[in-house]
Amino acid sequence: MILENLEVLHKSFGKGTIISANGKYITVKFETVQKIFVYPDIFDKFLTLADGSVSAEISADLAASKAQKQRELDKKNEENIRAMTRGIVIPGKENANVDTDEEENRFKNSDNEEA
Repeated sequence: MILENLEVLHKSFGKGTIISANGKYITVKFETVQKIFVYPDIFDKFLTLADGSVSAEISADLAASKAQKQRELDKKNEENIRAMTRGIVIPGKENANVDTDEEENRFKNSDNEEA
């Protein structure tokens, strides 16, 4: 798809023209500044074609990008679940069961004191 020379509107920068696109990034020249954006993500919330639409091809690229990100997130979540079921500590989740462990230790200690 050829994006160069398309007129676009950005929520903050206003009207601009796409001056280059390489599949992953697009460069847009606005009146006072030139910016590089991640394609197609920028079309999700901040950029539209000058006529206020988003072409079917851009929409398809955006949907494919979102689906890929969701697959990556799902895979990461599955790996975390498998790790937790095996008792492997996941960085950032080390203290997830601190309250339960403390409660269990208090229960064990109270049993020992009674004996």
